[in-house]
Amino acid sequence: MLFCTNDSKLIAKVACSSNARYLNCMGFSPLNFDANALISMIGGISVLDIPHISIQSKEAGKAFLLAYGYDIDSDDDLRCLWLYHRRAVTYLQEELLKEGEVIPVKLSDPSELGDITNILIIASTRGNELQRWACAILKVAHTFVHLENDLFAQFSNDIQEQILKPIQHHIHEDPVIGTTLGPAMGAKSILLKKFEIKAFKTTTSSITKLLCKSDLVAFGLLDKIGIRIVTKHLFDVFRVLKYFLEQNIVNFSHDISKESNNTLYPLNIFLECLETLSSDGDYSSENIDKMLHKRLEENISRAIYNEKYNVFSNHEYKFIKFITRRLIRIDIKSKEERPQKLTFFYPYEVQIVDYETHLKNMTGQASHDKYKERQVRRARARLLGVTEFN
Repeated sequence: MLFCTNDSKLIAKVACSSNARYLNCMGFSPLNFDANALISMIGGISVLDIPHISIQSKEAGKAFLLAYGYDIDSDDDLRCLWLYHRRAVTYLQEELLKEGEVIPVKLSDPSELGDITNILIIASTRGNELQRWACAILKVAHTFVHLENDLFAQFSNDIQEQILKPIQHHIHEDPVIGTTLGPAMGAKSILLKKFEIKAFKTTTSSITKLLCKSDLVAFGLLDKIGIRIVTKHLFDVFRVLKYFLEQNIVNFSHDISKESNNTLYPLNIFLECLETLSSDGDYSSENIDKMLHKRLEENISRAIYNEKYNVFSNHEYKFIKFITRRLIRIDIKSKEERPQKLTFFYPYEVQIVDYETHLKNMTGQASHDKYKERQVRRARARLLGVTEFN
């Protein structure tokens, strides 16, 4: 469903054309283009950011929704649309609105709204004080639609099992030693402070993330599944990467390289430090940590990090992260009861950090709570046309 904005810059972009008043007018002249639709299709502007839509009647709304994927003459489809409407209203009320802000009953109450196409018409009526609210509801509803009609929504159990089980197979709990990656004892054993399966990203969290980033769409959410490994030592962070590769837990061919992130320790300095060590030397992780820190202090001007910019992350947050994919195989019964195999790649995130850095990440502006606060402010600004700090 759809979309308006109070962003003056975007409105100006549409209005800058000398023919804008003709492009936006209604009628059947060959000159009557819908400028906002064109901007969304080929202008590089998200559909959530176009100034307004152009639905002027129930018939037009019905046709629009049919092309969108829902037939309002179908009881099931109509029920789905009202469900998305209710969830959008609930999200706005519980997540973004501040004390004293209320969605007009005309839009929040289905009995007051009447026909589902009315919200499209209201969102198309410039100058109507309800338009902003109608647009906000439609933006959120649209995001719900795409989030809940993807592969993960249909096959979440199979996807999680096939991604996480091969990793968990290498995690061992020893009553004396604690948690290790690899065997409890021996050269391959890596002592862990924590092994966490990232809490499955809630729908609310996913909606906020999609709404606060104009370049992100539902199928671009790459961190619905993930693990976090916290090692005792800095050197062990790199040992975890080595273990994952040597044990074929991951195949780097499936990594999404542009999503990798290393703000923990510069790779060029790490590799240089390794070259100074004898391959048959007996080094502890603690001793190598000291060498790594010393080497970095001496060569800080040459340090090359791989930081993927995230407007919501604080510069103090340090970690190593990569996104990789696993081939998922799912058995599906066809109408003829013959088993069919559905295969597709699905992404997941791996974060690794040493314990000392992990503790720092949990405090101050680098904390996850602060990260979420920044996302909510941006989503609120995008939906309601208010400044981030209101």
